Amino acid sequence: MDELIARISKVPFAQRVLVLAVVIVAIGLLNYVFFVSPAEDELTRLDGQVKTLDAQLVQKRAIAQNLARYRVEVERLKQRLNEALTLLPNEAEIPELLQKIAALVEQSDCQMDDFAPQGEVVSGFYARIPVKMSIVGNYHSIAVFFDKVSKLARIVNVTDIKLSKPKLQNKKVVLEAQFLATTFKFVERTVDAPSATGFGAK
Repeated sequence: MDELIARISKVPFAQRVLVLAVVIVAIGLLNYVFFVSPAEDELTRLDGQVKTLDAQLVQKRAIAQNLARYRVEVERLKQRLNEALTLLPNEAEIPELLQKIAALVEQSDCQMDDFAPQGEVVSGFYARIPVKMSIVGNYHSIAVFFDKVSKLARIVNVTDIKLSKPKLQNKKVVLEAQFLATTFKFVERTVDAPSATGFGAK
């Protein structure tokens, strides 16, 4: 050991400083490679995760703030849908509606002369159900009938009105009113069953 120290003491001071500097640099390099660099990589990865979580947090907070408004909007849309379905009866309610229309003829002091339902015309989510009608009554009674039809809860359009065959009856002018009464019904869409292979038919 003394001999090693003696040899080192004989080395010029500048060389000893240079060797010491090389050793320090090597230690620093090894420290960076094995300790500092992995720590920096891990820090970068964690920083990315933090930014991602921050973005998700901002998004979820925005959704939470608007959740109440979304719920109100959904309830409003449900109410509008229910109102629309009230105006559009389903298949089972059509006969009852047509009976009401026929009953309004008597309530309006008119007489039914013709009542001929036509074929349905499907258009998207609803179908038109036209009925050719002919009633007999004085002008006021016919006007009362049309007014009663307009006040039904269901949609009934009256078109192609033709007044003809006027005649005097019980000191009143009696007319024949021919028209097309069209009501509508809701058409439920059916989903086709998948084929055995799991693919739809082409």
